[in-house]
Amino acid sequence: MAGTKNFLDVPGDMAKSRIGPFALEAPLSQRASSGQVFRGIHLEQRKLAALRIFPIPLGMTPESRSAFASQLEQLKQLRHRGIVRCYGGGFDTRKAYLAYELIDGESLRSVLARRQRLPWETALDYSQQLAEALQYAHQMGWIHGRLRPAKLLLSSDGTILISDWRREAITSMIGSAPPTQTQMQYTAPEVLAGGAADEKADLYALGAIIFTMLTGEPPYTASNPAQFLPHLMQSPIPSVSAQILDCPVWLNAIVEQLLAKDPKQRPFSAAALQLAFKEAQRRQAEGVGVLQHVTAGFSPLQLKGDRAEAEKVLGIKPKRKRKRADDSPFFEKPWVLVTALLLAVGAVVWFMLPLNEETLRRRANALLPPQSEEWIDWNTARDSYLTNLVERFPDGPHAEWAADQIRWVDAREAERRLERDERLGRKDNWTQAQIQYAEARQYEHFGDLATALDKFRAIVSLFR
Repeated sequence: MAGTKNFLDVPGDMAKSRIGPFALEAPLSQRASSGQVFRGIHLEQRKLAALRIFPIPLGMTPESRSAFASQLEQLKQLRHRGIVRCYGGGFDTRKAYLAYELIDGESLRSVLARRQRLPWETALDYSQQLAEALQYAHQMGWIHGRLRPAKLLLSSDGTILISDWRREAITSMIGSAPPTQTQMQYTAPEVLAGGAADEKADLYALGAIIFTMLTGEPPYTASNPAQFLPHLMQSPIPSVSAQILDCPVWLNAIVEQLLAKDPKQRPFSAAALQLAFKEAQRRQAEGVGVLQHVTAGFSPLQLKGDRAEAEKVLGIKPKRKRKRADDSPFFEKPWVLVTALLLAVGAVVWFMLPLNEETLRRRANALLPPQSEEWIDWNTARDSYLTNLVERFPDGPHAEWAADQIRWVDAREAERRLERDERLGRKDNWTQAQIQYAEARQYEHFGDLATALDKFRAIVSLFR
């Protein structure tokens, strides 16, 4: 295996540098304690990759090398569209490397630095994707433990992906430094206090990320890292709605629950969080207003019994309170407590009721052509409703229709990726089917529909 030629010292000479089977092309990040990331290309397969390169620790034993290789194989098994794929890694003289899928896009941190904050609709879409990826990873036995905007990559097709998954052996190999305040802002309080990261810690980090997407700022800041944890524990959970007036009350409630300081008060799992997001998306699609959210039972206003906040959101001017014979606090009245309890139970039941087959089809159809020409709506229809319909009602009257729509959405997604690769000149890894499909599309664009039809039919016959 060839040695590494000064790849951390001569960024202008990247074309001549290599590690393992990869040639290094350009740095993608600044040097850090955890190494540096480069754009590289596999010399034999001509496949692009993002390479994290770091020094091999002094005194590394055969056992630690074996543990690193074992966890690397486990990492390669993480296969999800919301997770940056790891191709593998290895050792090269005094350096080690990890090879990852190269994402055509930028980090969420870069996007927020440029745009300050995102519309709540966009933040909700990204949040739902992240919850789905976390659910998959948690089911596979993986905990991220370092989620923050810098670890999230936005691809050109609107997908958000989680990067930098690792376990103990890989972390000890890469090395780590004391957490910065930026890292602490997305770390659960129980982890800052010395506890181990778990699924609930990842959900807290997701809540802090959603808060940042919506407001442009993390939920907590402090003058220095030493003061951060005491400040977090002493401060109330911040409200998105208090800063962003157009944030729906139900989305604010989800964020507040994710940021709960007690892990037991956070959502039970990423799967439970997805149910909440899907319900929120349904209400948004149906145009449900603030008043309807309150009366329907799913609202932080009712669960908290905060009348003043409700009046503020609804635009009701506060009235003078009349003197009461009973001067006990409003929230201690028995009827208020009973009503709040019933509303809380109603909210839970509302969330847990599964959608029936007819409703799944109706909501999916509302997001498909001709009702919508937006690809993000098509993906939502597939991921939130069509797949659910096929899985839960495989023998139902709408199963075949749903399967056809899923294939149609998949085909449109493949077309977008093909167009992106064609635009970026990335055709080296195209299959024969992709090459012939692109050729047929060219005939179609040139107006030669007869030849295009013949080409498409030939592709179907060849790859049937």
